[in-house]
Amino acid sequence: MHFGVALFWSVVFLLLYENSERIRSAVASRYGVLKVASLYGPLIWLVMSLIVIPLLVHRPPNLNFRWLVQLIGHIPFVAVPIVWSIGRDGPGNSRRNS
Repeated sequence: MHFGVALFWSVVFLLLYENSERIRSAVASRYGVLKVASLYGPLIWLVMSLIVIPLLVHRPPNLNFRWLVQLIGHIPFVAVPIVWSIGRDGPGNSRRNS
């Protein structure tokens, strides 16, 4: 199930990347992958932990230190690989121009 969720968020970023010149430019800028990932990783965690999981388990999230660590950890361990793998060819990548 976790791989399915990761694939879903990768596809969401791919669609955003392909349809937004602003995101492509941000990724192509200096330290762009890290800049974009620092927003996208926490976004993923916030949506999942504040909306999706509470809807599935029928209880509110438990906001504690572990929750904060996971929020920050989604930047290097989730969002950087997604953003880098999709944006590594730059704004004029071969997938878009094919």
